[in-house]
Amino acid sequence: MSAVSTRRGTLCLTVDNLGMALAVGRQRAAHPDPDEPGLRWGVPAFLELFAELRLRSTFFVEGWNALHHPDVIERIASAGHEIGLHGWVHERWAEELDDRAREQLLWDGTAALRLAGFDPVAFRAPGGYRGSCTLEVLSDLGYRIDSSIDAKSGAPGTTPAITSLSSGLVCIPWTWDMIDFWQYEMRPDGPRTPGQVAEDWMELTEAAADRGGLVTLIIHPFVTGVDPERMAAMRRVLENAIEHPGIDVLSAGQVAEAHLSQLPGAAVDMERRAASSGFAPH
Repeated sequence: MSAVSTRRGTLCLTVDNLGMALAVGRQRAAHPDPDEPGLRWGVPAFLELFAELRLRSTFFVEGWNALHHPDVIERIASAGHEIGLHGWVHERWAEELDDRAREQLLWDGTAALRLAGFDPVAFRAPGGYRGSCTLEVLSDLGYRIDSSIDAKSGAPGTTPAITSLSSGLVCIPWTWDMIDFWQYEMRPDGPRTPGQVAEDWMELTEAAADRGGLVTLIIHPFVTGVDPERMAAMRRVLENAIEHPGIDVLSAGQVAEAHLSQLPGAAVDMERRAASSGFAPH
C-alpha cells in the first residue's frame, strides 16, 4: 500500500483494551479470566475480520497483559498487527495519576511488553487524555507515536489532524464520536444502534475523503467484538472505506510513516524504513 497522499483521507484502524485489565484497574477484579468475553470472542472476531479484509491494525494493550496474556498478544502480532501500550491496568491516566506515577507506569508497562518479546512503538493514554510529562517519557523510551489527546480536544464533530510533536513523536488524534464505547454507551443523546453507528462513521469517512482528513476508529473487543450486529456494522464501515477511492485504511504505524514521508525535506526510503521500523504495510 502506498503512502497517504495529502489529497486523500485516512482511516486509522485501532483497537483498545485486552482482557480483565480495566476491571482490575477499577478494583472490580483481582486476576485474569480466560473466559472474559472480549478475550474469548472479541479478539478472535477482530483478527478474522481484519485478515479477511487484508487490513493491518494497531492493538493498544495494557502492560498487565504482558504478564497474563502474552499468548494472545503473540497471536495478534503474528497476524501482522502492531502492538501499542495502553497504560498498566487502564488507569484514568490524566485524572488519577501524578507525573511520577505516569512515568513509572510507562517504564513498567513498556518493560513488561519488551520482556514478553514485543516492542511497542505507539502509546494511547487510557481514558484518552495524555496528562503532563507523558510525551517526554515516551520520547525517552523510544516511542514513535502518541495517539492520545489534550484535555480540551476530542469534541465530536471537530476535525483532528496528524501532527509532529516537539518531543519527536507523531500524534494521531481522534474525537469521541470515533469510539465504539462512546457511541454505544456514552452519547449524551442516548446510545446508538449498530446501524446508526455505521452511518455516523461512514459520514466521518466521507468527510475525511473530501478534505484529506483523518478518522481514527477506536474499537474494543468487549464492546464491538462480542456482538454480531456491531461486528456487521464494523464490517460495513471498513468495506466502505476500502472501496472508497479517496481513503487509505492504515494502522497507526503506517499513518506515522506516511506523515513522516511528507515532511519538508524528508526523502524517505519506504522499504528501508519498513525493514527497520516495523511500519511496513500489511
